[in-house]
Amino acid sequence: MIGRAATNITVHFAIVETAWGPMAILAQGAVLIRLFLPEVESKLRRRISSECPIAVERSNLLPIFQAQLIRYFKGEPVCFRVKFDLSRITNFRRQVLAACVRIPYGQTASYQDLARAAGNEAATRAVGSTMACNPLPLVIPCHRVLRADGTIGGFSSPAGVDQKIRLLQLEGVARPDRNRTSSPKRLFAVSEPE
Repeated sequence: MIGRAATNITVHFAIVETAWGPMAILAQGAVLIRLFLPEVESKLRRRISSECPIAVERSNLLPIFQAQLIRYFKGEPVCFRVKFDLSRITNFRRQVLAACVRIPYGQTASYQDLARAAGNEAATRAVGSTMACNPLPLVIPCHRVLRADGTIGGFSSPAGVDQKIRLLQLEGVARPDRNRTSSPKRLFAVSEPE
């Protein structure tokens, strides 16, 4: 549940209307703490209420970020610029998510690439688990992470793997499907930050 640690700071949420339907963002001050991918608005509101019952709706929350989300779902390449906080997760997961943030729009990396970047090449299953718990999809682009053989892998959104495929197609990754990505633009090698 979100919002228990910093009770003196109000958690706000906004429903953002995109070309793919409504999605939701939650923030404490100017810091993004949760993002829900597009789905039916009533389901979004139930998820927000379940995860963060103290959240208060504010339509003008993070307006520049909201505009970036709208542009992204119209098919425009976007590099999301928003502050976010990952201080409440383990160091390994933080390293994995930090590596994932560096995967550029329209490119992919493997779970093994992220495990290597986090300092434990054998931890590909732990990377998959980290991707499944990603609180900030798109900002931390877990949809760009594939299996080492190029197959799609999993995706923990309500729409599942089909949504991962649609997101990759939106970014121009060549015909990804459940079995093969069919030659993505380029497999991005995630390296340590300089």
